[in-house]
Amino acid sequence: MSVHSGWHLAAFTSELASDISPLDLGSRRLVAVRDGEDLRVYDADCPHRGAHLGHGGHLEDGCLVCPFHGRRIRLGEPERGGGPRRWVREHQVIVWGETVFVRLADGPDDDRGFTRAAKELAGTHHLVPAVTRRVAVDPRLVVENAFDTDHFTALHKVYRVRGMHHRTGSEGELVMDGEFPMPASPWQGTRGTAPQAAYVPRFLARAYSPGVVVTEFGPPGQIHVIVTAAVPDGEGGCTVRVAVGAGRDHEGDLPMLVRGSERALAEDIAVWEHLNPHATQRLDAADEAVAAYRTFCTEFTDLSTGDTDDRGSET
Repeated sequence: MSVHSGWHLAAFTSELASDISPLDLGSRRLVAVRDGEDLRVYDADCPHRGAHLGHGGHLEDGCLVCPFHGRRIRLGEPERGGGPRRWVREHQVIVWGETVFVRLADGPDDDRGFTRAAKELAGTHHLVPAVTRRVAVDPRLVVENAFDTDHFTALHKVYRVRGMHHRTGSEGELVMDGEFPMPASPWQGTRGTAPQAAYVPRFLARAYSPGVVVTEFGPPGQIHVIVTAAVPDGEGGCTVRVAVGAGRDHEGDLPMLVRGSERALAEDIAVWEHLNPHATQRLDAADEAVAAYRTFCTEFTDLSTGDTDDRGSET
């Protein structure tokens, strides 16, 4: 399964309890390193003989010591003329609440505005884990759902969708924007208020890579954030992670957000398990946003083949 450039929701913080943790994304071998409160991510292949630095490696004077031959490997590209010549590349990391995002950058355009958006939303919404599931499908199919309008009503029994339009955002992200009108709010009853008026939440989804989509859902003043992401698992499928966040005045909605995420993913899996990925597909006019997402995916580089870094070597 291909590993693309750009952003990945690589793990929840609870999955990285050790100071040194393997953090593989399909065929891309990474290692997460904790130094106090700081979390950094590097390529994991030792430049000496290819051992995985995340399995048995340890920190010593700012270097990772390889468990195979004890070579000291510098974390990040060395300054000219200084430190060990063997090194592994560092990758950009964003820790948002309890989620860890890693950018496998092939070029400056692969951010697509995610760094800015995550910083802004993190100020109002603390992300918590909702679901982690291994699914035997291409990870791109998971994010594609945000752009598949008809499946919301047919599969998830959403009462109604309205005005769903896709566009390219100002920083190259793919945007889906519309409304999910409902007779009443699904949240209001949990707080004991009554009676309920019509509820018209905005659905605003932004894909920042083939594997990460951030959805803001709700009317002004009651916005919930749902991050849906998938990474290849190296076994022909993917690991799906869903994280959710509620504004400070609506944190009581989190349990329902988690349950809703679990239910929606289970409904998707019931279809995916019986999907024929080799069947000829005939998209129609209702699938324009799906086609746009598939084109969006082609704009990212496949990093599955070839050497993964510019590691130094000693002679």
